[in-house]
Amino acid sequence: MATGGVDLKQRLMRELNELPPDKLSEVLDFVAFLRTRKLPSVPSLPASSLDHLTGLVNWGGDALADTERLYDEST
Repeated sequence: MATGGVDLKQRLMRELNELPPDKLSEVLDFVAFLRTRKLPSVPSLPASSLDHLTGLVNWGGDALADTERLYDEST
């Protein structure tokens, strides 16, 4: 780690030590927020990448009847 990073952490610790407990809670919430922003983004894909899935499901029928049948079979 670079020396600047160590100095920054030491300064941050000094500042944190002077904060009241309720403000420490706010800082913790902010740190959690920053960590969520750092998560890698999921790349988006074009809809055409799903073309190979067409035809896997039979369309039509009665969804309500199918659902009731599944329910009846499980009980």
